[in-house]
Amino acid sequence: MVPGHCDPWPLYERIKTDLPLARHIGQAIGAILVEQHTRVTKADVTGWLPDRVSWPEPADWIRPRLAKVIDDTALIGSIGRALYTYESLSIDPADCALVHGDVGLHNLAVDPATNDVRGIFDYDSAAWADRHHDVRYLVLAIAGEPVLEAALAVYEPAVGRTLDRNRIQLYNAVCAASFLASRLGVPAEQKWCGRTLEEDVRWVRQALDCVQF
Repeated sequence: MVPGHCDPWPLYERIKTDLPLARHIGQAIGAILVEQHTRVTKADVTGWLPDRVSWPEPADWIRPRLAKVIDDTALIGSIGRALYTYESLSIDPADCALVHGDVGLHNLAVDPATNDVRGIFDYDSAAWADRHHDVRYLVLAIAGEPVLEAALAVYEPAVGRTLDRNRIQLYNAVCAASFLASRLGVPAEQKWCGRTLEEDVRWVRQALDCVQF
């Protein structure tokens, strides 16, 4: 067990107005990812970890569900373009590492007294895949994206690689679309993975607005 407290929604609300806290959290995540991405090799995981992340779902799963969840044809079209771009990506093998696949505030153990990150938990989605997936949920729709940028300020010089911000934004958008599609059969006002339909649509729109096609 990772000791600490996990309460992502209140932490998110605090981060939105407390930039030093946002940077503190981001720096800690960046340091954790440096260790995770550099101390395990492909040979260590071959044969027991998948070579693609389990989320987002494939485009063929997402597309038919969207029209049953929302009736906004323009938004569905924009999501379709993001899905096409995502599935057309060619990933450099050097960009692959042991990824957690679900790094975010919801999987952080934080010391409630000091706000120090004690660790990341829930490695059920681990894979040998594109390292960009491990920072996609650090995009939090906060001006300047302080958590993401603080994490990358630690991470990039330590691993000697610069991550593609647009790819990170694309991954965030496609994951948002996958969550939206997964709402099929769920009432609009019901919280699903912590969000209502309105909140899921807002996330998708914000995410797509940040992607350059």
